[in-house]
Amino acid sequence: MPHLRIIASGGASGRRLVAEELEALSKKGRAFAGTREGGEWPAIIAAGRSMGLFDDKRVSTVESAELLGPFPDELLPYLEDEAASEVILLVFEKDPGKTFSAAAKKKIVQIKGESAPFWSAQRKKWLLDLAAKKGIVMDDDAAALLVELLEDPEEVRAELEKLGVYAHGASVNAEMVKELSFDEGRNSMLKFLDAFCQARAPEVFSVLERFKQEPSMLPVLTGLYNRIRPALYLGIFPSAGGERVRNALEIKDYPLKMGREALRHYSPQALVDLSFGLLSLSWKEKTSFAEGWPGFESLLMVCMASAGRKE
Repeated sequence: MPHLRIIASGGASGRRLVAEELEALSKKGRAFAGTREGGEWPAIIAAGRSMGLFDDKRVSTVESAELLGPFPDELLPYLEDEAASEVILLVFEKDPGKTFSAAAKKKIVQIKGESAPFWSAQRKKWLLDLAAKKGIVMDDDAAALLVELLEDPEEVRAELEKLGVYAHGASVNAEMVKELSFDEGRNSMLKFLDAFCQARAPEVFSVLERFKQEPSMLPVLTGLYNRIRPALYLGIFPSAGGERVRNALEIKDYPLKMGREALRHYSPQALVDLSFGLLSLSWKEKTSFAEGWPGFESLLMVCMASAGRKE
């Protein structure tokens, strides 16, 4: 008779959980007996009852288990615990809810997908803890950058694995994340924004020359405006503090860090002037007064020329 285990998670998270569960059961001596999709409860349970006493223990999976419908309580006597000869993994896209009665739930093990925390500081801690469990050393800046760019926990896991292999025992740092976890366009944008916040003019205008090959400067304008928003709030409301600014703007640690970096190099007024200039330029792009790349470059030059002057 079978033992039922539920995996309540779809997509990449569900596939990972299935793979991990199959690996764990394989190490306990269970042979994989195949996968089916949907079906009917009596047939599923009967398959587990058909094994002989001396047959090898095995495990099988049922994809799209929600197609089975509610579990009939008259089949409860045929369910066993984890020592059963057959383990059946039932894969649901989400929590099965009322599919199983309270009595049935007592005889079934449910495995839920892990959800990453929402707030950036907690997401960063989650990632650092995950890295530690996998024996990967990762510094704070690298973790902050990775959770800023990737929302899906499964994507974060995949990138962490890749970065760990690349680092080969060394600490994963922000430069590794920029080099390996971004496509060329995103990497160029990040270099541009970081260079601006740190007042590295040669790098800013070098990347800008590559950007000018694009027909519209609006994506770069929007990226710059979003990057300086935390600095604007920190500069105009210095008593608010970083935590309040982060919560108000719903941003992660890395943008906040670069906002503070921008305030080290530019005065609050210079950043206010730049932000108004960017908003004006954005509006003009949708009219006959569009200034295009020359207007954007002019705004950058004026702001960056003020770097170091804090009055």
